[in-house]
Formats: sequence, C-alpha cells, structure tokens
Amino acid sequence: MSPALPQFPDAFNMADTFVFSNIEAGRGAKTAIVFEGRAITYAEVADNVMRVARRLVAGGLLPEQRVLVCTQDRPEFAYAWFGALKAGAVVTQVNPQLPAADYAYYLDYVKPQFAFVDEASAAAFGEAAAQSRFPQKLITVGGDFDEWLAEESAAAEPWPTRKDDPAVWLFTSGTTGQSKGAVHCHFHFPFNTEVYAKRFIGIAESDVTISGPRLFFGYATGTNLMFPFAVGATTVLFREQPTPERLFELIEKHKATVFTSVPTLINKMLQAPVAERRDLSSVRFMWSAGEALPGELHERWTQAFGVPIIDGIGSAESFHIYISNRPGDVRPGSLGRLVPGYEAKLLDDAGNAVARGDVGTLWLKGPSAALYYQSAYEKSAQHLKGGWIVSGDKFREDDDGYWYYEGRGDDLIKSGGIYVSPLEVENCLMSHAAVRECCVVGKRDAAGLEKPLAIVVLKEAAAASEIELIAFAKERLARYKAPHWVRFSSAALPRNDRDKIDRKKLKAEHA
Repeated sequence: MSPALPQFPDAFNMADTFVFSNIEAGRGAKTAIVFEGRAITYAEVADNVMRVARRLVAGGLLPEQRVLVCTQDRPEFAYAWFGALKAGAVVTQVNPQLPAADYAYYLDYVKPQFAFVDEASAAAFGEAAAQSRFPQKLITVGGDFDEWLAEESAAAEPWPTRKDDPAVWLFTSGTTGQSKGAVHCHFHFPFNTEVYAKRFIGIAESDVTISGPRLFFGYATGTNLMFPFAVGATTVLFREQPTPERLFELIEKHKATVFTSVPTLINKMLQAPVAERRDLSSVRFMWSAGEALPGELHERWTQAFGVPIIDGIGSAESFHIYISNRPGDVRPGSLGRLVPGYEAKLLDDAGNAVARGDVGTLWLKGPSAALYYQSAYEKSAQHLKGGWIVSGDKFREDDDGYWYYEGRGDDLIKSGGIYVSPLEVENCLMSHAAVRECCVVGKRDAAGLEKPLAIVVLKEAAAASEIELIAFAKERLARYKAPHWVRFSSAALPRNDRDKIDRKKLKAEHA
C-alpha cells in the first residue's frame, strides 16, 4: 500500500517546514550552511530569517506583497528568501547576472515592495530601478544588509499565512517568450519535498549538498536549499561561477554526498584535464535536470567517475521534479518513473490518449501544480487546466513504466510527413568522436518542405565534414531523421540563463 499523501494544516508557513522545524528537532547547533570557510548553524539561520521577517514588517511590508531576491549563492539568499516567506510576503527570485534591461522587465512585472540585491548586481539593478515607476526599497547584500538587519524590530510580528496563500512565483525559463511567474502556495514546495526528495530519492540528514546551477534557478533552490534544510542536512554555497575546477575542489574538500548539475556542466567536467579532476568518491548520486541528458554523455560520466546520475524532469509549474530515476533504479536514456503523488497521461493533438509506447503530449497533475501565471490569462488557460499542467513536452512511456523525453512539441520536426525528435538526432551526432555539442532544428528546403538542420560545434583539433556527419547519422537512424544539412559553429551554442541551448535563437539564425 502506498503511503498517504502529506497533509498540511490550514494555518501554515513554508519557512517553518524548512527552517524552524530544525530548531524544534534539536538541530540548532548543526551546520546548515558552509560558506567561504564559515560553518553557519541552523540556530544562526533561524535567527537571521526571523530578523529579516520582522525588519520587513517593521519597514512597512503588507501581507502578500512581493519581495524580489537577486543575490549570488550566499547565506543572505537563504535569510532573505525564507525571511520574506516567514513575514507573509510573496517571494520571487531572479538571476544576479542580468543586464539592466532585463531587470527593468522584472521590476515592472513583479512590482516588488522590497528587493534584496547583491552588491555585484547593484549597478545594473539600480539603473533599472531608477527608471521604474513602481517604488521599492532596495537592500544591498554585501552593502547595507547587515546594518539594515541590525535595526531593532523585535515588536514587529510576521503576518499570519495559510497553506493556500500565495507564497512564491517561480519564473519559467522563457524558451517561448518572456519569462512568466508561476504562482505557488505555501504547501506546494513542502509537498514535493516530502514525496520526491525524502520518500522517492531518500535525501538524508547526513548528506552534504553542493550545486553547479545557482540558487535563483528553482531546480537548485530545491536541491541545494530546501531539500537539505527539510532533513537537517548541510549545504555548501559559493558565490563564484561554477567552473569544473572549483566544483572538483569543493566536492573533495567538503566530502559532498549529493551534487546538483546539468548536462552542459557534466560535459565541461568531463573535458577538464585528467590531472585537474578530483576524487568524487564521497558523492553518492548526482542530480541532472534542466535539459535532456544525451546517452553518450551519461555513459562517459559513468566510466570516468562511477557516480550515479539521477536524471529527471520538473518545471516551474510543478515546482520541481515529478518524473525521475532514483538511487538503485537508474535506466540510462530514460527519465525514470513517475513520482508517487503525481498523475500523468499522454494525449495526441486531438486530446485522445495514445497507446503505450507512442509519443504524446504530457499532462501532469499533482498537489504542487501552480495556480496560474501572473498577469498571463491566455497562457494560464492554455497550460493550467483544472489542476492539470499541459506541459507542451512530448514523451513516451514504455511497458515497464519508464518515461522518455522526446522534446517540446514546438521543437518537433515533421520530415516526410513523419515527426522527428531533435533530441534523437542530437544524441546520434553526439556519439561521433569529433562532435562537442550540437542542436537540431527544422529548416525548409527549396520546395518548402521541413528537414532537420544540425548546428554543430566540433571538439578542439577535431575534424569532420558535413557529408561525413550526414552519412554517420544515416547509418544509425531512419534516413528521414538524418540531418539534411550541417552547419558548423566555431563558437559555443547560445544558452539561456538556465543553461539550456537556445533553440529559438538558433532557429531564427539558421532556419
């Protein structure tokens, strides 16, 4: 019998689950965060979170008003993020390495009452804030944050919250337009944490977590902040960009047991000179999500390091991962099984269920589904239907219950009247010894018919011709799936701020 789904009381605040429950469990003296040589305990985290909550209320925060967090991966991210939630605010987070124009968009979209801004982002953010018609109080992390936090505010009590109150806007990756905020309630994140991180994956109090993806990305907010905090584990944070060398160093130094990564970073770590690779024997598993993991990349990682890759898929709309491999049950090439607590179905374009093994559009249902997209009625009506998330992603499920990602519906190529998955063609080309990375998009030929076009980056000092790569693909795929053209790029393929290849940009440039 499956365990009962987690239930939450009506009066509820998610900061209590992730922060203050550790104090109640007697873990106040345990290390919560390791950062730049400091070990920060759960008692210190809880104290700073409550200070932020009270300072916000004392400063005029009203219930359910937005608070924007724009900081590097540092303890203040946790203090500000959980503190705003505890105060009764609705929290959003954005990349601290954006240009002023992007911050202008987010400020006008979010209309935050308060914003926590990293000192490294202050110039660009300040430029955008100066042009915004919506007033906000800016607190500079690394600047006036400590002084602001030290002001007396003990009498200012946080606003009470309920489990169904809005708590977080998670921004979509923006692959089909400007990023929108998926609105989540206080209980959504604790629900997924319980059924996925704790029950399905087995995150443990003894774990030490570290992440390449930065905390502003909901994927890492889960794996490297909420998940470890939910069980009283320890997270390692660092401000700088996640180079392979830095990650090898920190994993070895802190004996990390759980590592969050993405395929692009996995590839970079494999390309690091052997002499610079460190001991990863402490890592019991590595998460991979954010983009499709090529089978050959999975195989090369396993051969090089022997660390199991837990590949899965989640979304801003579901908060986190809902289909996943798990420790002891990894099927390379698949995304694993459906996480208990979620329902899924595959439908064709007419809305009919597809046969097992056939490709269809994924519909997902679960208690962590977003309520709507803020200020986006049509998008909400199209993708959020009565508790179902209509993802736009194409999947197939095999007879054993393992799920396989075939790409986004708008990425599929109809060649010769038959749909072609770009990922299948990319995985084939990635197995060629000369190919470093590639992206396949649809391009119309002289007759107006759509055919696969591959944009390829070769490995350093490697060589391959268009004819050679097309022939290579035809030997391994149905002929209609092979690229009709190959274009070579001397520069790395463009990516968005979630480190996903920007297919939309490549198609505009090449197709």
